[in-house]
Amino acid sequence: MSKIWLRKMIWSYIPLFLIVFSFLLFVFLRVIVDQNRKNAKESSEVFTAQLLQSVNVSLKTVDHMVIRELLNSKVLASYFEGSGTGSVYLNYEVLERLNELKREVPLIDSFYLYRYSDGTILSGNMRKNIDIFEDRAFARSVSGFRNGPLWTDVREYRELSFQNSKRVVSLVHEVPVSSGSKGIIVVNIDTSSIRATVSSLYDEANTFVNIFGRNRQPIYIGNLEPDRKVTASLTSDYTGWTVESGMNSGLLAQSTSAFSSVWFAVGVLVFVGGLILTIYITRANYKPLEELVVKLNHSLFDGKGSAGSVSLDEFAFIESAINNFAAQSKLVEREFSETAILKRKHAFSILIHGHYENGELSETPFEDLQLPTFHTLKAIVIEVDNAEQAFFAYSGRDRSLFKFVVSSVVNEMIQQPDTSVWLEWTSPTHLSAVIFQNDQKDLTSVYESIVDWIAKNLKFTVTIGVGRATSRIEDIRSCYEEACSILHFKAVLGTNRIIRYSDAEHQQRKNEHEHLRVIHEISSAFRLGEEQWKTLYWKLFNNIRADKPRKAEIVKLLDYLLAYLGLHHSNGSKEENQIVRQALEDVRVKMETFDTLNELSETLFAVLDECSRQLQELRSPRAYYTLLQDIKECIENEYANPNLSLDFLSDRFSVNSKYLSRLYKETFGENFLDFLASVRIGKAKELLIHSEVPIQEVGERVGYPNSATFRRVFRKMEGLPPQDYRSRMQE
Repeated sequence: MSKIWLRKMIWSYIPLFLIVFSFLLFVFLRVIVDQNRKNAKESSEVFTAQLLQSVNVSLKTVDHMVIRELLNSKVLASYFEGSGTGSVYLNYEVLERLNELKREVPLIDSFYLYRYSDGTILSGNMRKNIDIFEDRAFARSVSGFRNGPLWTDVREYRELSFQNSKRVVSLVHEVPVSSGSKGIIVVNIDTSSIRATVSSLYDEANTFVNIFGRNRQPIYIGNLEPDRKVTASLTSDYTGWTVESGMNSGLLAQSTSAFSSVWFAVGVLVFVGGLILTIYITRANYKPLEELVVKLNHSLFDGKGSAGSVSLDEFAFIESAINNFAAQSKLVEREFSETAILKRKHAFSILIHGHYENGELSETPFEDLQLPTFHTLKAIVIEVDNAEQAFFAYSGRDRSLFKFVVSSVVNEMIQQPDTSVWLEWTSPTHLSAVIFQNDQKDLTSVYESIVDWIAKNLKFTVTIGVGRATSRIEDIRSCYEEACSILHFKAVLGTNRIIRYSDAEHQQRKNEHEHLRVIHEISSAFRLGEEQWKTLYWKLFNNIRADKPRKAEIVKLLDYLLAYLGLHHSNGSKEENQIVRQALEDVRVKMETFDTLNELSETLFAVLDECSRQLQELRSPRAYYTLLQDIKECIENEYANPNLSLDFLSDRFSVNSKYLSRLYKETFGENFLDFLASVRIGKAKELLIHSEVPIQEVGERVGYPNSATFRRVFRKMEGLPPQDYRSRMQE
């Protein structure tokens, strides 16, 4: 009897045991959820710090490049020392240098210089007075700034009145950097570039990031909903910007937390009520307790009755809580993984772009990363050929797929025993790689396999620039920069190939002065409508091809050609000037996307040939054009005559001298004396180069009996006296 009673008593306390077990389980779940929330917050703080550091590194790179240019560029110093109209060539050199800086740092959107001495603005498109400059209010507001580099808040900017405004942040430096009293340089960065950089660093589906300026101006917005949960917020000491981040699943976590709290309270009430009820039933009446035990037993095993319903609800909640805990654990694990990827990308960026002091890295980004062992380090850069037509014609999704395929192929082909590789896409068309080797194996065959595979299996080709090897981690930056610079030679060496340092070794065969001389002759012949300009054009490109110049040097020479063509036609008729300006604008657009010198020469020739044809059609109907051609031919034949003048031509062709002077300038874009001087000095240069005739006799042969006059005109046109010119050309 006692055993039966004991067994019934045990069955009577089963509800109490289940209640206690449920209570303890949910206390445990509550502790786990709180700990998980704490870990998620710490992970979010690490992620926010890494993202803020990446933004700062990008902006500091722009700042350091601008400061380097201001400290080292004599061209910029000369520009700010000048005033008034200044030298056209100096303005061109300044714009070229800043455009080169813009190409080196893709984050830069635009720039301009403000010179205090004459209130001149020099921008990427033109030179103008500040009073008619669209951004004059800002330029004047930051004039006289003395507190070092300044990153502004977001502002609206446009360079020309017909352009749409852009949202930019601006970097302002006074010139000179140390004192700052002659002007300022303003560098603008489009906020869309910052947004593109930030959005690539995290998963927008699970995490949001907001970036605000000093006055809470939005720079990058991922989530501004009122109920968003911000888990981390940091402010940059460098820019004053604030970065905040959180999880888009924060509402679910709050709901789960609130539900857990409610269930915790309910569990306490149920526990207390169950304890009281069990004691009351046990003491008051044994029979109902037995019936309750039987009913509870039946409900637990058969799933019937109210007790079974309550049990099922309890287990459903437990299952839901455990599933939610597992999901949040996976989310935290993924965030840690993404943080590790971000840290590796940052380490790679420091490795190839980082700052070095006394030959050592100023940062140590490899502390928590397992750097591969190596005996030899190599840097290569893989560049997509003809990207505008062959790569960017695809959608962004397709380009991402191509990048993944290329990265996978390169990684698979290079990864070998004793060889490891780190890969990162450092620009939309550049895949950069650092190779760690424990042997001296030559990887040329591997590079060739990569080039061949991509050419056969994808719709585009690549060229690989290979820097020289090193054994020191501190030297990898210079190796990477060498690999990048080598790719500039593919303009003359060709695409779909491997370019090593030995292939691109630069041996100057023609000095720059010779190129400029040919350019001057091309522009003169083109302006006068002479077919000789075509022969001179191909001569220029053959000289360039023989020199093996870098792509930047080719662009510089051709920019000078375009500037000279524009300058020579600036004084012509309105119709001619419009035709030439449109042709030069078309050429500049095509120059931005060329890959090889052959491609560029054919394209440029087609545009200039069409421009020449249009000018000829415009000039032909004019009755005086034939007369002017005869006069020009007379000048070229009689240049050695000291008495050649407008009066001489007026008498020979029965035309009023003043009318002839005006007509000549309107047609050919320069006055009679300038043309006569250019013909005489051109003949003089031929005599200086190809003969040993004394300087005075050279002047007499080209129409300058007075040697002083000859030297003065020669220096004015060539920038140096005849004797120095002869010495330089005969070296």
